[in-house]
Amino acid sequence: MISSQIRIFKGAAQYAFFLHLFWDKFYCCGDSVGVSMLPTFAVSGDWVFTSKLHCYGRGCKVGDVVSYVHPLNGPGVNVMKRIIGMPGDFVVRDPTDGTGDMLQVPKGHIWTTGDNIPHSHDSRFYGPVPMGLVRGKVIAKCSGGSWFDWKFSWIENPLD
Repeated sequence: MISSQIRIFKGAAQYAFFLHLFWDKFYCCGDSVGVSMLPTFAVSGDWVFTSKLHCYGRGCKVGDVVSYVHPLNGPGVNVMKRIIGMPGDFVVRDPTDGTGDMLQVPKGHIWTTGDNIPHSHDSRFYGPVPMGLVRGKVIAKCSGGSWFDWKFSWIENPLD
């Protein structure tokens, strides 16, 4: 009797450890809220899947959507934006202002914008994002209204 309880507890502990390891080091999911990434993500109701194998910008490139800790609002506030520039790249600081001012992305940083540029607070407002804040690359989404009509889709890099 006691040995079967120990076996059940051991199995549950192993499962919890594996789930924690998977969630913390490999992949996670969360909901998407806001207009900054329209039309890639809905204003609400989309669930996004993030690969933490791309943590700190590892393996990311221009065109990828990344999740990162907000540089000004700090821990607990995560955002998703598309990479426009990698370290050393020259980018237009703000394509909406018409000036065409260029800047070079500093070493160890990325330049990001939302897909819905007029309604996005991104690198144009807070500058280059340190790659140390990148939590991972957004690789997929699920969208739908009820449990029975979920639609899964991969997030494609438009430059590939």
